[in-house]
Amino acid sequence: MSNTGSDRAGVLVESTDLFVGPVSAPRQLVRVTLAVPRRESAWVRISGPLVRTPQPVRVGPGDVEAEVGVVFSAPVTAGTSYPAAVVVAPVNGDPPAAWDVTVTVAETGWTMWMVSHFHYDPVWWNTQAGFTETWLDLPGAQAKRMPFQLSAFDLVRAHLDAAREDEDYRFVLAEVDYLKPHWDAFPRDRHDLRRFLRDSRIEIVGGNYNEANTNLTHPESTVRNAVYGVGFQRDVLGADPRSAWMLDVFGHDPSYPGLMADAGLDSSVWARGPWHHVGAKRHTGDITRMQFPSEFEWISPSGRGVLTAYLADHYVAGWDIERKSTLDEAMAEAYRQFSTLRKVAATRNVLLPVGHDHNVPSRFCTQIHRAWNEKYVWPRFVVGLPRDFFAAVRADASARSVTFSPQTRDMNPVYTGKDVSYIDTKQAQRAAEVAVLDGERMAALTTLLGAGYPAFALDKAWRQLIYGAHHDAITGTESDQVYLDLLTGWREADELGRSVLTGAITHLAARADTTGAGEAVIVVNTLAFARDALATVTVRLPGFRGARVRDADGQEVAAVTEAVVRHPDGTLELTLTFLARQVPATGYRVYRVVDSSSVPPSWLPRDGVAIASDTFIVEADPAQGGALRSVYDRQAGRELVRPGGLAAEFVVQEEHPGHPVWGEGPWHLLPKGPGVSAGPAEVHAETSPIGERLVSRTVLGDLRITQRVTLWHGLPRVDVRSFVDGSIGQDRLLRSRFAFELPGALPVAEVGFAAVGRSFGFPDVDAAEHLWTLDSPAHTWAGLSATVKLRLTDGVLHAIGIAEVVAEDGRALLAALAAKGVTATCTRPSGPRYGSLDVDSNLPDVRIVVGHNDFTNSVLAFAAGSREALEAHGRVFVPAVRPRAEQWVPNADLRGPRDLPVLIVTDVDALIDDLADGCVEAPGSTTDPAVDHSVAVVNRGTPGFVVAPDGTLHVSLMRSCSGWPAEVWIDGDRRTVPDGSSFAWQHWSHTFDLSLVSGAGDWRQAGFALAGQDVNHPVHALQVPATEGDLPAALSLLAVSPPSVLLTAAKTRGNPLASCTDDHGSDLSVRLYESAGTPVTASVSLFGGLDAAHRTDLLEERDLEPLTVHSGQAEVALGAADVATLRLVPSTALPGTAVESVEAVQPVYTRYWRHNAGPAPVGNLPVTVHVTPSFMRLAPGASGQARITVSCSGTPAKGRLDFTGGQSWDYDLAAGEYAEFTATVQGRPGRHLHSARIRDHLGQVLEDTVEVVSGATTERDLVEVMLRAGALLLAPGEHSLLPVTLQNRTQSEVRGEVTVISPFGTWGDELTIGPRAQPFVVPPGGRITVPVTATAAATARRGAHWWALVRVTAHGKLYYSPSVSITVRQ
Repeated sequence: MSNTGSDRAGVLVESTDLFVGPVSAPRQLVRVTLAVPRRESAWVRISGPLVRTPQPVRVGPGDVEAEVGVVFSAPVTAGTSYPAAVVVAPVNGDPPAAWDVTVTVAETGWTMWMVSHFHYDPVWWNTQAGFTETWLDLPGAQAKRMPFQLSAFDLVRAHLDAAREDEDYRFVLAEVDYLKPHWDAFPRDRHDLRRFLRDSRIEIVGGNYNEANTNLTHPESTVRNAVYGVGFQRDVLGADPRSAWMLDVFGHDPSYPGLMADAGLDSSVWARGPWHHVGAKRHTGDITRMQFPSEFEWISPSGRGVLTAYLADHYVAGWDIERKSTLDEAMAEAYRQFSTLRKVAATRNVLLPVGHDHNVPSRFCTQIHRAWNEKYVWPRFVVGLPRDFFAAVRADASARSVTFSPQTRDMNPVYTGKDVSYIDTKQAQRAAEVAVLDGERMAALTTLLGAGYPAFALDKAWRQLIYGAHHDAITGTESDQVYLDLLTGWREADELGRSVLTGAITHLAARADTTGAGEAVIVVNTLAFARDALATVTVRLPGFRGARVRDADGQEVAAVTEAVVRHPDGTLELTLTFLARQVPATGYRVYRVVDSSSVPPSWLPRDGVAIASDTFIVEADPAQGGALRSVYDRQAGRELVRPGGLAAEFVVQEEHPGHPVWGEGPWHLLPKGPGVSAGPAEVHAETSPIGERLVSRTVLGDLRITQRVTLWHGLPRVDVRSFVDGSIGQDRLLRSRFAFELPGALPVAEVGFAAVGRSFGFPDVDAAEHLWTLDSPAHTWAGLSATVKLRLTDGVLHAIGIAEVVAEDGRALLAALAAKGVTATCTRPSGPRYGSLDVDSNLPDVRIVVGHNDFTNSVLAFAAGSREALEAHGRVFVPAVRPRAEQWVPNADLRGPRDLPVLIVTDVDALIDDLADGCVEAPGSTTDPAVDHSVAVVNRGTPGFVVAPDGTLHVSLMRSCSGWPAEVWIDGDRRTVPDGSSFAWQHWSHTFDLSLVSGAGDWRQAGFALAGQDVNHPVHALQVPATEGDLPAALSLLAVSPPSVLLTAAKTRGNPLASCTDDHGSDLSVRLYESAGTPVTASVSLFGGLDAAHRTDLLEERDLEPLTVHSGQAEVALGAADVATLRLVPSTALPGTAVESVEAVQPVYTRYWRHNAGPAPVGNLPVTVHVTPSFMRLAPGASGQARITVSCSGTPAKGRLDFTGGQSWDYDLAAGEYAEFTATVQGRPGRHLHSARIRDHLGQVLEDTVEVVSGATTERDLVEVMLRAGALLLAPGEHSLLPVTLQNRTQSEVRGEVTVISPFGTWGDELTIGPRAQPFVVPPGGRITVPVTATAAATARRGAHWWALVRVTAHGKLYYSPSVSITVRQ
């Protein structure tokens, strides 16, 4: 702060916020500048009616500046200026001179907490191996390494050393991505790590496995991220994580703060969300454009949340201190940061993050901590921890009666490109999440029938999913090599989930009565409500001439034949699709395939370009790419497509390679303007016993597009499946566009455990002129509807979706609005307004003003009759001065009092009550009346969408951004797609699945939440043997009611493997969420009945309350948008047994991060072995020593350590301890690998090795890799080998893994390339061939084309083959 005054003689004064002297009697420094130097020494003081100088300051001859410490007499107010005089009295006794000035009171008690951290990315442009351990050893990774950056192991040791050497140094550690590898590989550091934790010198922050992009994943992945984060940080390290440390994530799911509160965290810290990606200060230069303080209460739709610190100058702000050369310069920079950040602080505490990406310890922070505080008493600059900061914030707020600003604001969009860059990262995550969730549910429920629980397989699958959820992984902002490595993790999770599900279905089938004519097919529903659903099954029918599908009562079920294969032995193989009716909730229904004279009909062409079902009539336009010119909702009697518009229309937009301002490519959507759509298409209709479809074929540039629009008999939706082949080129964006006709409706999107309003956006802008398209991510659906409706005078409806609530204390109202999906920014009447795209990351569509205030008056001043209506009714709705279409424009600024409609209320409680049904009554009128109808597009892994102000919804399908880090490669020769392009450009076949749903009323009444679940969790059909089981032909294992309450997870209780323990119970955990924003009592029934039920915390550790159980059902009271975790005690409980799983490749290499393998292997390595060093050069015949450590985590470990040459030792370790052994190695000519091995509790062999080189060789490769295959052409049903040849370049045996890498879509649907991973052993100097097989399914689509390559890993080394093309013959 400063206040400058002067008189005619030119004396200047500056009132600072610096204080000296003791805390009990602080003196505020006022800087006095004399315009003319004096010839003699003098005493300078300041005095006035309320100001005095206890210790005048002496200035010497020629001095022109003095810092005078003054004291103000009570009562004075901080920020207020008071009259005084500057008195300069010569020391020789000459008469003093005086000048009248004003001085401003500053406030004591301020503290800036300097928190030392390093932001860590497990992957990004660099690989997992590089970022974890080997960065300095990777020539390809040096160009982007700044001098202060190191890999994780070096960083942890550097920060620990700083704490060992400097008692004042404190720092934070966070992600399990590096904590577990370091804990295992460097057990010597455990003692000091534990000591620093006890002494509050280190804080383990996060409470999450990593910094995940929660707006792109299933909310259950968010839950598991917390489960694994807290499990390791608390139960293994002994820490107490309190703060969700999400510094760099690209936006947040609205459910996140509530889930973290439910997980036991009480705070969060992050740098991106409410304002464009680097914040108001860095975008506009004015930090005070923030509409609320940097510390606020962040609230979920559930009404729960955490105290949050927004890093208003980004998470690298404090690193500017380190860019200075001297301590004085560093202190000046620290003070500059403080002076800026204090402007938006909620209390007298400022958080300054002192760190960067992968940075070494700060040189200056502890020096500032000592030197500054020796000089000044206030403000204090201290090195501290987040918990210190939050404790001080809470204490100061309590002492001064400060209420934290409540915020439910949607912290999106941040980085619009992340929703579509490397689109198959999103598709793969969604598919794998569904597979794992479905498998987990059914596996847990089959334990009621005596099945073992595949805990180890599911544990590994979940850890792969949360590893891939990192904000530089699923977002598609990674380099080409990292993308390939990530694909292997998603494929493993997908395979594990499918395998678990198949095992559970097989167990179910063995217990069900599947006897009868023909072959049995079991159809399994993994959702907790009964439903009609499409079932697709492949059956092998020995001796059958044809086939028909029948239900358990013998009634024929209509079916369509998708593929027919007649094998040489006479076996008939069919792929059939049929509508399975009322498959029980989380249960099954048995069908039969019986012999017949013919197979069910296939899809047969017919004339026309229109199709119909009970609920829709759809018509295509061949002249416009086969897009739909009409989608008619028969039940509502409404045309959904705007006149002259199209639905399911493909559009390609040219893009800039990088952001015109920020230079970033894949992070942002960068259109150059409106796109181009396809020309004429070949369109025909097809019919079958179960539905009708339109098939169109068109070209768009170098893309070949086939689209199937299907209406199924008995299903109320329009399925749109698009096959995109060819090349999208470079720097282009492909969208699917739906020109809906729903006047007055607003964008609404499903997010984690809720649905919220979203802003209109601007998909057709040129990003060089208008920076923000405002695309956002949706979970399973996005559409046009209303989160809340206002019923105005004469019954006219007005939709609202995003609000600015202008109130002094609006928490209860914000929570009630959020529960209904209206996210809101709470502002003060006199504060800055929300709604300008130069700073805000989204825009509100309504303001809600509580009570009479200056803003209320500014609205009512020019709204005739509104003041009277407010007085009469306690609320009034004042329309905007212009309709939305005129105001919602690129770079919109909607901060004026009448730029948005305003709902003014005087009775908040009445408004909250009125929100219960989602429709609020209010007098007033609107410029944008809304229809009472909703439409949505359901996606299966294409989350990015935007709705233009005219109601046209765009779904982003794929893009080909060439901006950095596309084409970046770290290890060996750069690999590309077979056409030579970057993998980021996606030049291969893609399949996109969308479904259009529609209904009267809002999205709740239209049933969109159920539709999103239904489409994303198809039923699973499997041919099974005939068994005389004791269960009926149809059975529900778990049911939840009412329909607004949805099941998100069912599993065995507890998460022991997250804590590196192995204690599995027999109770079940079930997680539910209330989807409609309305309090309800939910019922849960379980096959076999329930003995007891409890509501627990999110981590399934503590029972919170017992639940009522009667008639075999548990009842739980759910609040609006509530998320509840239940512990169910089955009446038929059987002893819990965990089915053991092991890695496909043995021995298991314990430095798995060097292989870019993602998380720890199966079992999570509760015990491990490491050899140091990993490389040794010895003279021939000389001997050397290697140190071997065996360490354990959550459980004791006992066994034998074996080392090459017959050396062995026994170990017996308590939980969390380690042992060291010294092994002797001999130098022999050439290169030799010496291994240390132990066994874990699963019987897996764990191995680490040291390479010993003797002689002059400089060879570093262990093997030479050759993928001996050209381009493959496969017919449907055909397979071919891809032989991988490995040549050993060493004089000892080489062991490792061959991993097949291929894109999503080639993991078991149309094409399967595998096995995914298989072991190899190559003898010294030997050569072997490892077979890989590519198999096209009988249903494979002709003309589809992909690629495959192999990654070979061995003893910490990696090799990637070139890619080969694989095409299904035309």
